[in-house]
Amino acid sequence: MKPDRPTIRLRLNERIPEPRVAEVLHGIEEEGVPVEVSRHAELNPLVLAHEAAVESRLGIGIGVSLEFVVITTEKLPQGRPYLVENLNRGEASDRAAGANAARLVKRMPLTDLTAV
Repeated sequence: MKPDRPTIRLRLNERIPEPRVAEVLHGIEEEGVPVEVSRHAELNPLVLAHEAAVESRLGIGIGVSLEFVVITTEKLPQGRPYLVENLNRGEASDRAAGANAARLVKRMPLTDLTAV
């Protein structure tokens, strides 16, 4: 069941401390798109992202686990996400990953993650 409020869903592996995703969340918030975070035992970031996208009324989901940030849409197959980035490669990279998830919602050009 999808939540009433349109949000990007971020499914976070329960072993990842929230401070490790702070910059990802800041990137989303800077773009003005609401995000909802939930914790899960699942280790596979592809599964987390796909399930998050299916739950999201906006159709965009993020999975964070095993040192990866995975961003996908509800229309893509689980094994073929839209973007995959290393978690905590750098603050600018994490923030850009979050901003890119929000930019997918807003249908805006994405930030080049190789430039940050």
